[in-house]
Amino acid sequence: MPDSTNPKYVDHPAPSASLVFLLYLTLGVVLVAGSEAFRAGEGSLFFVATAAFVVLVVCFYFWPLYATYYTLSAEGLTVRYGPWHRLYPWSEFEVAYWQRGLFASRIGWPSITPCVRLTDGVLLRRKNKWFGLYLTPNDPRAFLRKVAEFAPDLTKEAIL
Repeated sequence: MPDSTNPKYVDHPAPSASLVFLLYLTLGVVLVAGSEAFRAGEGSLFFVATAAFVVLVVCFYFWPLYATYYTLSAEGLTVRYGPWHRLYPWSEFEVAYWQRGLFASRIGWPSITPCVRLTDGVLLRRKNKWFGLYLTPNDPRAFLRKVAEFAPDLTKEAIL
């Protein structure tokens, strides 16, 4: 709860049209392939179960795209990404800057990376971890200006 001694800034990024298109395309291909295989007489309980599992996984990945929030406060950065909630204290990071261009090759397995777009993100490089935290706020420059209010040392080298 924000108050005058602990103001907060919340950013709810929207997924990019290209990412949503890719997910809908994946869902459509699975459904069309499943219905064609079923009509051709090749359908089985295993195939139906596999198709249902793929549809559930794709839908599970839709959920975080629309339920992502970055909240900045004096304590640190709180990331809500679908079912995951995590507070990253400001002391965990050494620098924050805007990374233009495609960075999708850097997101994935090492940690949950709450990106709803594949370009123009904010990178928060960590002090004691191999991988940084990539975020895709609605307006990266405005997000970095808010980070500077709470942790000015992180953005002293950034061009705002």
